[in-house]
Amino acid sequence: MASTNLLISRLHNLVRYGQWCQNDAVDLFTALMKEYSVRTVKTDFYTWMAKILYQVEIHKINKSELEASQVVHGIEVRIKDIANETKEKSLIQILDEIRAEGDIDQNILHQVENIVSHVSSAPPPCPVSNDPSGLKEKLVRLCEAVYDTKGWKPRLTQMVSWCIMALSDSSRLIQVGTGEGKSCIVAMFVAYLAMNGQNVDIISSSPVLAERDAKEWRLFYEKLGITANFNTNKLKVEDLRKCYACQVVYGTTQDFAGDWLRQRFQRENVRPGRTFQCVIVDEVDSLMLDKGLEVVYLNCEMPVMESVNVILALIWFVVNQNEDVDVEKTIDVIRSLLIKDDLDILPSHKYSDIFTDTSERECSESHIPGFLEHIKGRLKIWIKNAFLAKKMILGHEYILHEGGVIPVDYTSTGVVQNNMKWGDGLQQFLEMKHKTRLSNMCIITNFKSNVSLFRSYKQIYGLTGTLGNQNEFDLLQKLYPGIKTCKIPPFKRRKLYENEGIVINDEDGWVQTICMVVNKQVNPTVYRGPRAVLIICETIKRAQTVHDALSKTIPTDKLKLYTNNNMDNSKVTGEKVTEGCVIVATNLAGRGTDLKVCNKVNVSGGLFVVQTFLPLNIRVEQQAFGRTAREGNPGSAQLIMCSTHFSESVKLMMALQSPLRLLNCLRHLVDTLAVSGFTENKFEDILIICQKDPNDKNCEAMVKELRELLNTKKPSGVTNLEMEKECRDLIVQTRLSHILEDDIPKITKKEDLFSDYLDMLGTIYEQPQGGNHDDIVSSLHECWGMWLLMKFNENESTETLRQQLQKDLQSSKKKLDCKESPSSMIYHYVRTDNTLRNKGSFADSIEMYTRAIENNNCWPAIALYNRALSILSKRNSGHIAQALADLKNAEKAVDSHMRKLMWTLIFIKSSSKDPSLSSDKLLTEQFAVKQMAQHRFKKNIQQAINVLHIAESKGYDVRITEYPVALLMLDSVLFRLGSFIEVLRLVVSHTLLSETSRIGTENGLTEEVTELAREIIHLHSLGLDTLFSVQTVFSFFKRLSKIFS
Repeated sequence: MASTNLLISRLHNLVRYGQWCQNDAVDLFTALMKEYSVRTVKTDFYTWMAKILYQVEIHKINKSELEASQVVHGIEVRIKDIANETKEKSLIQILDEIRAEGDIDQNILHQVENIVSHVSSAPPPCPVSNDPSGLKEKLVRLCEAVYDTKGWKPRLTQMVSWCIMALSDSSRLIQVGTGEGKSCIVAMFVAYLAMNGQNVDIISSSPVLAERDAKEWRLFYEKLGITANFNTNKLKVEDLRKCYACQVVYGTTQDFAGDWLRQRFQRENVRPGRTFQCVIVDEVDSLMLDKGLEVVYLNCEMPVMESVNVILALIWFVVNQNEDVDVEKTIDVIRSLLIKDDLDILPSHKYSDIFTDTSERECSESHIPGFLEHIKGRLKIWIKNAFLAKKMILGHEYILHEGGVIPVDYTSTGVVQNNMKWGDGLQQFLEMKHKTRLSNMCIITNFKSNVSLFRSYKQIYGLTGTLGNQNEFDLLQKLYPGIKTCKIPPFKRRKLYENEGIVINDEDGWVQTICMVVNKQVNPTVYRGPRAVLIICETIKRAQTVHDALSKTIPTDKLKLYTNNNMDNSKVTGEKVTEGCVIVATNLAGRGTDLKVCNKVNVSGGLFVVQTFLPLNIRVEQQAFGRTAREGNPGSAQLIMCSTHFSESVKLMMALQSPLRLLNCLRHLVDTLAVSGFTENKFEDILIICQKDPNDKNCEAMVKELRELLNTKKPSGVTNLEMEKECRDLIVQTRLSHILEDDIPKITKKEDLFSDYLDMLGTIYEQPQGGNHDDIVSSLHECWGMWLLMKFNENESTETLRQQLQKDLQSSKKKLDCKESPSSMIYHYVRTDNTLRNKGSFADSIEMYTRAIENNNCWPAIALYNRALSILSKRNSGHIAQALADLKNAEKAVDSHMRKLMWTLIFIKSSSKDPSLSSDKLLTEQFAVKQMAQHRFKKNIQQAINVLHIAESKGYDVRITEYPVALLMLDSVLFRLGSFIEVLRLVVSHTLLSETSRIGTENGLTEEVTELAREIIHLHSLGLDTLFSVQTVFSFFKRLSKIFS
């Protein structure tokens, strides 16, 4: 009975997935029965039949190829011949398939045929005739360069793709299947454009792919005299300039947009003279659709934002005391706690009115929001994000890497996004959740979206394995008018076989089903050898769960995990996939990964792909299935999903359809159970008779029973999976509409305003500022960032917003020109005052420090300390008493700041007692360094106070000694570690925090020493550029004056 079930299963699969109708499948089975009856060498019938049906299944052989109704003898041989067929499609076949799609003008196709037929058929060197466009000669030259540097000649499909793009009079997106050689098409077309004098940017979906392709095609470009480089992982200005001087540059959207911001916003001149001419986009659907709204920005940390951390920590503490998500109630609790005197977070006597709905500032015609208004305006959003951080799951939306929280693009690419941080406190709340090193929030002052980047180019060309459905193409055409598409057929017939998808209702059952399917595929059967399996999971955590379950049955050397692009994955991507091998991955393996499958696996049916979740859209699904059945080899795929993993929107839509679906399933189940067992028994009996005597009467009886049996197994109505996909597609359509109607207009308004701001910066750089450009620009960046965060209103027209921005920025500029602070965050002013002090303009610096102190709502300690230094240096009458007063107030401010640090750490550590969460070692070390820095600063202040007291009481004069702020951390620890010189170099050179971390890693500095360097740089950025000590000096006249007084 088991053998009969096996044959029925194979026939059923042909009918359901193999493009065979029921009658044709029956005819095939009958013809094979008759062929078996005349075989001279008899083998087990069931094994022989199962092997042949399996070959028909995995190689997607259809009736027209076999002509089953007419052929009686030789079907087995014909099936084997088709299965072993390696011949590529002819040019005529390729063009006919393109013509059937209706995307390309007939005239263009005629030119393509003329060019490609000439180049592909003529032996090298082939004479070129009748070539007015010059494309034949150029294609010949390109193909020769490929052959000379790669050792193989481009395929017909690659030449056709090249011709279609070269003949296009507008932007063109081409769908080229996975494994069809997109990188070759890109290199050839880029070389063609470069030969025509254009500069070309090639945008890849990851820095790894960009660097890989640039290196792999370096010799090809050199052969043609074309300069090429890649802009990834380049930090030095001179390296980037050298890169952008090349004709061809490989990179990512982050790199191209980031370097443009360095050029326009930071004025670093990293891409001098290079304009946006032409771009070739790899995986164009992902970058233009899934990531079209992603924004690249350069980190502009405002040191004063550290003062917000204690408020965020308080929010995190309060949110973790209550399981209910009640934002309004939480706001009331937070407001009352913020102004409590014993917490000393915000002084109640001065700031109790900041949470009222109206204020003088808001009524002001022209005003840049400040620090306290920032707290008021964002408090509700911060609280919402704190509740969101509680729900987010490690290994799903983010991972922990090198002591930090890093987002994961799990819905689309599975890539760990090392250079991305969440905004509005979400990043900080997740860091508090896992007690990792706490970063400061930043205010975005510069940005460029992917949509804006692509729109900057005059011509856009793109390649992908999946262009998507009509709705997605319509969105692309609206975003990029005039863009056209074309689908290039595979160079060999695609042999992807899709098994019926499964939806499981609980996670345990889902894991068990995956394990059962995987074990079935990797173990040999009577009709095939062992296969290899790629399992694509939605998140890293679920991949780990599946991996752990499979480790009980799959040998360790055969089970591999591929979930994190920060790790060395060469064992997965660089080695051949052999029989019995199982790769458990995220979407990281679903796009752009080229797995090399060994021949034994291909003979056994190819790589089996299991997609374990409902993909975000049809393109993500097709990309995953595109990992198998490549280059004419067989392969199969299956969806195995858990309904509890569906998004809430899909669950809601499914719930509305559940009653009808359940009724249909029950009806079909009752009908099937009623007849299937009886029919299978009858078929088994007649099959045995037919094997012994395959006469016409017995064969007719067998055919009748087989048709009835296949009919009982036919699915009824719409399946679960189909309904889930329909719900998914409807949600995608809604999301696309939202992108077009809401998201794009909003981001376009912001980028128009940013363009205006850049124009204003340009005028400032053109005007003489007395060497004060950096301080003025830094302050304007702060004003612009706060304006965008607090005053941007997406419902206002662009023109209205422009007028308001221009008015507010002009007002800020006037205040800056008058040495006034345009907002309450004035640490830039402290640094300007330092410049005056260092130039010897003590009176001016004292005046500016005084303004800073009067306006500073955050932390006046540094301004007080620096003013004391200027007063002592100016040496006016009563300067010792004045300096003493400032230093005593600075000491109080340091004490207040140390209390805030203490409360921040207490709130974070007390927020959760979950033992499964991370160790708090990094957080504790970070705050220990911060407290140590403040303690040493306070000690320095106290020493100065003591000396000044003596000088004042005894009538002595004082001598000032200034020294670098790095010496604040001077102690035996640094010398013992041999790291003090390195820390001092970092501080003196104003190295960015990111470089501090990098250098610490490369030079083997401990985390403690790296943290010390970060803290010193932080204090320096707040304006503490110099430390000073004082010593008493005997003065006869001053002493005499003291005696007589």
